[in-house]
Amino acid sequence: MRDLRMGDNGLEIMLFLGGLLGLALSRINILAVILFAACYSILVYRTCLTESPAGLALCSIQSSLVLAFRFEYLTWGDPWFEYSMILKIMMSGSLSPAHYPDQQPALHALIAAASKYMHTEAMLIQKFLIPAFSSAGILSMYLLAREFFDRRIAISTGLLLSVGTAYIHWISQAATESLGIPMALVAFYLSYRAFSSTRYLPAALVIISCLALTHHLTAMIFVVWINSFAIAYLLFVSRSGKDSIRALSLSLFAFAIPLIWWNMRLPSIYRLVAGTMDRLLPAAVPGDPVVVVSMILILVYVSLGFFNNRIIQLRAHTHRLQNLSMPIYYGLTAISIICAALALNFLLGRSSFVLSYPLIFYANGLMMIILALVGLRGFMNTDGLPFLAWSGGVAVLFLGSILKLYYFEDPLRFIEFIYPPLAVISAYGFVYLVRRRNVKVGATIMALICLFSLVVAFPSTVFWGQEFPKSDPRYDARASVIYHPETEIMALDYLRDHRAEGMLHTDRYVGYASLQLENITSDLSIDLLERKSLSSRDMLDPGRFKDCIDFVLVRERMMRYAEFGEWLLEEKKPLREDEIEKLERMTSRIYDNGEAWIYNG
Repeated sequence: MRDLRMGDNGLEIMLFLGGLLGLALSRINILAVILFAACYSILVYRTCLTESPAGLALCSIQSSLVLAFRFEYLTWGDPWFEYSMILKIMMSGSLSPAHYPDQQPALHALIAAASKYMHTEAMLIQKFLIPAFSSAGILSMYLLAREFFDRRIAISTGLLLSVGTAYIHWISQAATESLGIPMALVAFYLSYRAFSSTRYLPAALVIISCLALTHHLTAMIFVVWINSFAIAYLLFVSRSGKDSIRALSLSLFAFAIPLIWWNMRLPSIYRLVAGTMDRLLPAAVPGDPVVVVSMILILVYVSLGFFNNRIIQLRAHTHRLQNLSMPIYYGLTAISIICAALALNFLLGRSSFVLSYPLIFYANGLMMIILALVGLRGFMNTDGLPFLAWSGGVAVLFLGSILKLYYFEDPLRFIEFIYPPLAVISAYGFVYLVRRRNVKVGATIMALICLFSLVVAFPSTVFWGQEFPKSDPRYDARASVIYHPETEIMALDYLRDHRAEGMLHTDRYVGYASLQLENITSDLSIDLLERKSLSSRDMLDPGRFKDCIDFVLVRERMMRYAEFGEWLLEEKKPLREDEIEKLERMTSRIYDNGEAWIYNG
């Protein structure tokens, strides 16, 4: 095995390239995804056998590039928003809020500069470069798991995370999350190393600073990550009081830098975060919430450092608590099952939020929970408790949001941040289950798990090449909105070529792709994107139009599935026949390619 690990990675590279070739050819013939499935499965199999970090990186990059190679254009909606922000920077040459409203410039400025100096289309760089960066996050998780466990668990951690449904959903999109989440994982690993060595401290601080400029939610969650892990680490693992000082500096820096940036450039985000902290703090605690939280952090870390010797002495007697390990294990298992049930109730759309996912979509999450429940037993020790605290910190935020203990617009966004620590615990459970089997059997099982998880993570159009009727278990309403077909781009090109002036009304998914037009036809504005209320749909009423400056872009898909501002609050309602008839009667159809129509009124 050691010879395989240290040998040439030529076969892995060929499998990597073969898988990407299969995805590219699937645009012509969907059967080509079989080539991808074969190459990817063998690559995962060999990575498990050789326990090779290089193979793990290739697996991660290959899975993250599924959408980039499978479809010609950007997918979903958020990546198109990022693309429009990139174009704004390229056209204005400025990061001023007057020209660039997003003010999260790490991804946008990077791609704008790369496009300019490489003389390459920005969309191509965005599609391929940003998802591929995910390998840095996966390798950071590998290194972290190897610090506490062995190579086999570390490799399993990376593989399970790379195909985690919530994780791969964002990593593959080429959005700010695609850069922010891997960057947070790199910062997390460097921060852990910096607890015990100042050598890693500058690098950790630099990455944390970049994170603040990348994605506001990831920067906020990182503060929860680092504090939940660090406090448990100082209580149960650390042997030096100096670790508390280094951890305090990282914690305060991670907390302060994003708040400073938001206060200067994104005051709405600053007010939202400060307001949430104010609501979560007890009413009896006076003062500015930012100052109060900072003082709490200082008090906690200074106390841990001051009482470090006493904590170490108490830790020496933890063996006496071994008799309580099983009751604690069963208690944590019960809590995990209850939390999973609450989360499943939310995901099935039985709460105040309206969600509609196929049952097969939950397969990876349920599998990860089952493996984690098996692996939980291995974390009933001082080395494992920091990982439980890490996962518990974000899990509490998620449960609080779905139980409406505080307002959060989209509770689903917490799930991708639970997956990294969950992957470590699940990897321990997987290795425990296959420990008595031949290593090749374990590698085969992991390859099947990864391939299956990857297939069910995406709507059916990605790997099956078609949409399915509601009676089919593979039916997924999102299948028609994940990609933007050529006919939609042709309609947008028509508006661009004719330099349309006025207001464009369409649904949320086409609307995001339309945002690029604002950078080309400066007198065209896009409607129906940020209004999350049913009144948005009223804007389609041609009775509101005047002076022939209103355009309506309708796709054939909107007769089956559309989103006009319902967000997670109401069930999505497709266009009705009477709405189309009214457009036909009261406006002029100026474009028709058979699947996309533009009306002007």
